[in-house]
Amino acid sequence: MTLLLSSLSFAQDFDTNRMNRDIKIMENILGEMFKTQFTSNEGTVQVRSQGYTIFGSGSSGNVKGTYIPGYGVIFMIPATSNRYIISSGSSGSNRQVVFQYSSEDSDRKIDKESVTSRIGEFLQDYASTIGQLKNNESILVIYGSANATGNRTAVYSIRGDEEDRPSPLPVISVSAKKSDLDAFRSGRINSDALQNRLSVSTSEDKERLDLKVLGNIFGTALGEGDGNEYHLINSNSLSYMYLDNFGALYSLDLHRGHALGSLSSSVFKLRLSRDAESEDRAEAEAREHELELTETIEKEYDALVNKTKEFIIDYGRTLSSLEDDQYLLVSLNINESSDIIPERVDFQVKKSTFNQLDKGQISREAALNAVTLTEY
Repeated sequence: MTLLLSSLSFAQDFDTNRMNRDIKIMENILGEMFKTQFTSNEGTVQVRSQGYTIFGSGSSGNVKGTYIPGYGVIFMIPATSNRYIISSGSSGSNRQVVFQYSSEDSDRKIDKESVTSRIGEFLQDYASTIGQLKNNESILVIYGSANATGNRTAVYSIRGDEEDRPSPLPVISVSAKKSDLDAFRSGRINSDALQNRLSVSTSEDKERLDLKVLGNIFGTALGEGDGNEYHLINSNSLSYMYLDNFGALYSLDLHRGHALGSLSSSVFKLRLSRDAESEDRAEAEAREHELELTETIEKEYDALVNKTKEFIIDYGRTLSSLEDDQYLLVSLNINESSDIIPERVDFQVKKSTFNQLDKGQISREAALNAVTLTEY
């Protein structure tokens, strides 16, 4: 996937292509570091999963990185989601899901300590190569999602009995200041000193009413729509979390209605009809329909972006948990087969913007313009 990074307020000397490249490289590194496998002393198993997961699939494509001017880079690593393993062996066979790569077997176990250690290793060995970050900016790595449904890996015997149901991990976040990474890289501090400067926090599955309310608002605004609107794929397509060292993060998985299929099928029919029409006329009509399709998708995408910005400004002020210097980040993941629009768009805004709007210090239009967009 090619990332396309754009923002409304980057400095002229900021190289978006370079940041784009650095983030993609780091996503791949994290994907490899957190790749997992199922181990057992009993033989063959079948693995099935639903939703997105990096466990067992061998894919690193689920790690997502975002650059936020003034804060730094955030990487999100999804944990398991509604995953189960069907085993033909007997119970008590030492079945477990472990990290695939490690220098020591003890480091392969997936728990709070090993996840924290791996993130610290990534920050120490690789994160300093991300260019263009300011000294006061940070690199934050988040593992898991506080309110994701079914975040666990269960093992069943062939009889259908669930034999192993480990407790889900809390959301784990570890961050480092760019200045500390540079100090380690230049030899001014050693590894132990760097690890002591990392900010580590965990978030148990504690419900925050204001985050839930805003989630319900987004769910209503982007819920089931007609054939010409982007909407949530299903009831599990919205997740959110709160981080003390950042703020509130929302992730929504969207797709488009059936109108796109009807437009695409019309183009397909035109191409099949070339035996009955001249080649030139068929190609001209096909190009015309392709242009109509492109214009339709672009207009609907623009409408989605504007709609989301308005809901963020109009209802983001309900987030009482946020401090003035914290952020609201909303990620729309668009399930679209064409390359006409981005695969993902992030919206970010500081809580102070809502406070200024409430006090009448800025207009609604100014608040809308304060929302920064990053497209991927």
